[in-house]
Amino acid sequence: MHTRLARPAQARLDVIEGIKGLVAGRFTPELRRRYESWAAGRPEAELRAPGAIAARFASDAAYQAGRGLARISQEAMWAEVRRGFEPRRAELEAALAAGPRGDSVTLALDPTLPLPAYFTGTEFHLQTGGFAEEPLAGLIYETGVAAYSMHRYGRAMDEMGKALLAGLPQRDYRRILYLGCGPGYKAYPIRDAFPKAEFHAIDLSAPMLRYAALRAEQHGKAMRFRQMNAEALSFPEGHFDLVFCILLLHELPTAAIRNVVRSAHRVLAPGGIFANVELPSYASVDPLSAWLLDWDSDHNGEPFWRAYHELDLAGVYAEAGFGQVGVAEQVGAGGRDAGAYVGRFRYHITLGTKAGV
Repeated sequence: MHTRLARPAQARLDVIEGIKGLVAGRFTPELRRRYESWAAGRPEAELRAPGAIAARFASDAAYQAGRGLARISQEAMWAEVRRGFEPRRAELEAALAAGPRGDSVTLALDPTLPLPAYFTGTEFHLQTGGFAEEPLAGLIYETGVAAYSMHRYGRAMDEMGKALLAGLPQRDYRRILYLGCGPGYKAYPIRDAFPKAEFHAIDLSAPMLRYAALRAEQHGKAMRFRQMNAEALSFPEGHFDLVFCILLLHELPTAAIRNVVRSAHRVLAPGGIFANVELPSYASVDPLSAWLLDWDSDHNGEPFWRAYHELDLAGVYAEAGFGQVGVAEQVGAGGRDAGAYVGRFRYHITLGTKAGV
């Protein structure tokens, strides 16, 4: 299946990405310069107090222009990607419906699976149509995220998988489960590192899974895709050596996060690892970065972002029964060295080990 936009549509998307680059390279550094001048000499506790930075900068021209362009460009990005694929919709939907043809990739959908309201009721990242109903959701997501991230996830969009691989304890993982896989490509480095492993991937979204399965087959990645809720995994107890998720938990309400962590613990074998890859918590970045990150909670289709980034995830792991919990940090390779929202991503990898041998 050919998944590239036609050149005129890609050119329009490039312009939108240029606007994002303008925000990242000009408006945000200027806002930081103004912030540092204002914040000089103020205690960090004052700067982190709720509403403190907003009271000073919400009416600031650099903030208003930068955040306004960020919102406009995000909406335009998804609209342009969807518009770009529309002339080929019938062809693309037919290919996705046909599914994988060989034996190395399997796909099992469950049309009776109840979908949580937090999933069906959210257009994550403002992606038009959401993930539940739009047949091209996976293809639209992959194409849009490349522009959204300004290609900082690596040429193959697999930087987070590489970060996870670098942070994992070195051992042989025979059975692996990827939660909330979406299009699946973030996990390709894990799939490649353990070629003999039985590799499963689940998601709530049937459209995402259809695209993930076809993409995996086209890229020669042997994977078993299944529609399932990570809050209530139906796999046997103690089945997996490694369970992981990448940028999933911030899309869930806190109660669902607790359910996912408990469910992952149940299906892990003794000594098995549960790993979560996410962007840093608010507490681990400077106050301005935390404030700018928090903007997504209200303006970028991230209703659960704030609660996740303020959550004691290590504590949630401990409550679920993980006896050994740690956080590793990996820094991505993509992007330039300097500039807020332009430089390299920092990934926090929370690792929990199930007790036993």
